[in-house]
Amino acid sequence: MKIAKLVSFDLDGTITDMSFANSVWLEGMPRRYAVVNGMSLETAKRKVTDEYSKVGKERLDWYDLNYWIRKLCLGTTAEEMISSFQDQIRVFPEVYHVLDKIKDEGFRMIVLTNARREFADVELETTQITRYFEHVFSATSDFGLIKNTVAAYFKMCDICNVSPLEVVHVGDDNIFDCEVPKEIGITAFHIDRASKSREENVLHSLTELIDKIL
Repeated sequence: MKIAKLVSFDLDGTITDMSFANSVWLEGMPRRYAVVNGMSLETAKRKVTDEYSKVGKERLDWYDLNYWIRKLCLGTTAEEMISSFQDQIRVFPEVYHVLDKIKDEGFRMIVLTNARREFADVELETTQITRYFEHVFSATSDFGLIKNTVAAYFKMCDICNVSPLEVVHVGDDNIFDCEVPKEIGITAFHIDRASKSREENVLHSLTELIDKIL
């Protein structure tokens, strides 16, 4: 696949594991809600996740921590919430090796994530992998878009001055990171570490990406 010039990575669930995101959204937010409203953590988790489900991940508000803090009347800030769980940020074990290898082969690399800028920046800075990437794009913060539309991928290609046919994208959401970019000719891979699928576009580790693109 030497025709590829640029490799695009999703962030959460692809480069970094879900510990940080899950701690903020599924532990920190309900915990604060429980304190503010004087209820059990179990009840708070149920109420907060019910509110999340009413919005859904195809709306921009879903990704906006400040929106949820205001909506749930939590009396805190996004910065405080994020910093409380920064120690949960970690990359998957193979990440540094894979990024080094792809960089050595001369590919350009970027990140294209739905995570808002305040999440993406702290994740990349904490893991010290910013140096690998030419650009880090938060589709929601930078483009006002979600990766459920080809518009986000066209925008990325335009800024990077590449044709979709010259791009490889990999991410953990089969629709947002695989089916959608394929619509415009991007070569896309779904990383599903728990799957035993033998489908050509399914990766069980980022290590498998190396053989796919060389």
